[in-house]
Amino acid sequence: MNASLAWQYAIVAVLVAFSALSVLRKYLPSVWGRTLALIAGALESPRLPALLRRRGAALRARIPAKVGSACASSGGCSSCGACGSSADAKPAALPLAEPRPLRRH
Repeated sequence: MNASLAWQYAIVAVLVAFSALSVLRKYLPSVWGRTLALIAGALESPRLPALLRRRGAALRARIPAKVGSACASSGGCSSCGACGSSADAKPAALPLAEPRPLRRH
């Protein structure tokens, strides 16, 4: 394997990782928020240098506010209405179809 092929693989790997993180942040906000909280907690350890502790505090500030506060305990965004987190909302009534007449032979 030559050096240019190794660079190509490295660039593709970085792009795929960036794309995966972008999709994770958009479609799984609770997982994204918990991941940020986990990383921030590890970086805010008192035994680490001040630079890393500041980076952990900056990551903690980027945790979405909606994470963990909506969609009951799942931590979703509650914008799609799929979780039914609103207790007073009534489901929409579906109209019934007209019954078909019985066919007698």
